[in-house]
Amino acid sequence: MRVVFAIFACVGLVLSSPSRLEAQKKKEETCPWCKHDPELMKAAGILSHEAGPLGTYEAGELPRKLPASQWVFLETAHLRLATNLPAVNLDSKEALAVEAELARLSQVLPSVPKKAKKLDPWLRAHLHAMKSEEFYARFQRLLQVVDADFPESRGAGPFMGDGKYLGEKDKFELVLHQSRSTHELFTKDLAGVTVTGALRYHVPVRHKMLASIPCEDSDLKKDPQLFAHMVHVMSHLFLCAYKHFSYDPPLWLDEGLALYLEKEVDPTSTTNEGEEGTYTDSMGPRDFVATARKLVASGKAVGVTQMLAMKEVGELTEPMRVSCFAAVRWLVLEKPDEFAKILGGVKGQLDAQGLPSGDDLPSLQRKLLQEHLGMNFLQFDAAWQARALAAEPAPKK
Repeated sequence: MRVVFAIFACVGLVLSSPSRLEAQKKKEETCPWCKHDPELMKAAGILSHEAGPLGTYEAGELPRKLPASQWVFLETAHLRLATNLPAVNLDSKEALAVEAELARLSQVLPSVPKKAKKLDPWLRAHLHAMKSEEFYARFQRLLQVVDADFPESRGAGPFMGDGKYLGEKDKFELVLHQSRSTHELFTKDLAGVTVTGALRYHVPVRHKMLASIPCEDSDLKKDPQLFAHMVHVMSHLFLCAYKHFSYDPPLWLDEGLALYLEKEVDPTSTTNEGEEGTYTDSMGPRDFVATARKLVASGKAVGVTQMLAMKEVGELTEPMRVSCFAAVRWLVLEKPDEFAKILGGVKGQLDAQGLPSGDDLPSLQRKLLQEHLGMNFLQFDAAWQARALAAEPAPKK
């Protein structure tokens, strides 16, 4: 009887009229929350639900080149998001964690529930788009900049890059894959190599920054954990893009900031750049604040001076990564104005011809610390280590 039912179910699908199949397809392609209504989309900050240009693909190409059960696309003021993540069930802790997010989204999309035990692909995409734009605003506050600071292209006035997206010409792009297979195909087309872990990439001809993230591993299947990892990745994208990605920012600063902002979202989440993916449960300490305190107390903390010449994230040991985090934490919490100026200086160096230059960044950093903090690097290391020992609760943003 079970077999016969399966056969009848298949026959029923075959015999369905074309109009019925088209109606079902249209229903699957219509967001149940904003319903592709222009007014609702505008209220939610969504400019489009169409498959725009992503990576090196032209508009509409991604779903054709990477078939999946369902792609959802959202374009916002600063980002393009593509995701084929499935519906996900939430346990009680996870459901509680997303309540505040659902409440914010429901203010602009009234049909969104304020509580949910399951998130469908469209709702997941809307939440990721909303939170990513919120994080973009957070990063701008950290840099102490606004959209108007970035012209369409370089002209007169202070150097701010070559485009209105933190200095890049085109929007940031995030591609979230349910399986590693589509991620690998995407990275092969994009970069010419197959990458198994998350990939950050600058598309030079189009002057934009992109991240492709496989979400197949258990620690990335649920949105609270996934978004903390996304924040780490976006921090790297945004800092590299700041005033245009013409050279890599200092390693300790780039990694320390990404770790700090990731832990601002979820203190227990740790993305390990030297490894592929994120290992919140098994790789590295969960509490970086407590670990930094122990390292300083035992004399095992690593001064920034010892990391100035490092260029590859794989060179950083665990004590170095914790020390990077603690150094940036001191800057963010104690010296936010000075930190914004240091970041602007580090990413805005020009050579004699007025072109962006990453030459002799250690000397540039020494100059900036002296100019904005009145410190050399030994004094800077002493300051952040003293803050790590104090381990005071971070103030609310």
